[in-house]
Amino acid sequence: MLEITFEDDYDTAAFLHLLRNADQSRHIKVHKAPGKIGIEKTHSSVSIQAFIQPILTRFFTECKEDEYMLSVIEGDYYFLDRDEQQQILQLAHSIMEGELEGLPLNQDDTPREHYIIQELKTICLEENVLSIRSFMTFRLGKYYERLRGYVEAAIDEYKMEQEYQTFIQSLREYVMAKEPMIERVHIVHDDYFVLWELKFVSEREQKKYIDRRFIREHPMYIDSRLLAPLVSIAPRKIDLYTENREHAMVQTIQNIFQERVRILSLDSFHPEENIFEEHS
Repeated sequence: MLEITFEDDYDTAAFLHLLRNADQSRHIKVHKAPGKIGIEKTHSSVSIQAFIQPILTRFFTECKEDEYMLSVIEGDYYFLDRDEQQQILQLAHSIMEGELEGLPLNQDDTPREHYIIQELKTICLEENVLSIRSFMTFRLGKYYERLRGYVEAAIDEYKMEQEYQTFIQSLREYVMAKEPMIERVHIVHDDYFVLWELKFVSEREQKKYIDRRFIREHPMYIDSRLLAPLVSIAPRKIDLYTENREHAMVQTIQNIFQERVRILSLDSFHPEENIFEEHS
């Protein structure tokens, strides 16, 4: 019989739930006691090792993973606010699931579960006593290293998002306080973005539409070809023609100008109707 010992009743109950919902659970007999579970096979052909490995792997990834990552977020990086911790944790999960691309992760493509399985294979689980705490402490170094990498990437992403939100808010406040230089502008997004009102204006004339002082205060974020003149002009209305509403720049413009922006399909853009008649 295999005996598994747990730290608390919550872990015991969580593991028992996974155990009862596992395939081939009818071929094993479970013995429950405070802080531990015994697993006995009911037929000689059954391998407790083969049966229990995937359950233990699920237990660590589904029941203990967040606990470890939260301990790193709070204990090593001093994020004490619960809401911040949860936001970082959700970002870490998004990174693990491959939902956030282009992040500088110094990791190979080995699934994190691999590190748990490899360690379980080194232990006889047919007849033994397995301490969950000891296994986590002494066997899961590579697994925890992988989780720490996800947490670090999530924290970097979180800080960038906070900086972005601060940046957006400063632009929003600037736009709200400024008198518009042009009441309505048109932006055409077809491979690249064009602020149509400035398309046929000389480069020297375009510079008159840019608030240099404000741009100097935001050198890392302001796009000089679109965002700089657009924010400096501070139009009351923006017609944005695009086929990609999810483009990052489209989202940024919407976040800054909010209800001032109207998104239209690219094929609905007719400059002779939309612009020249307005300025005639």
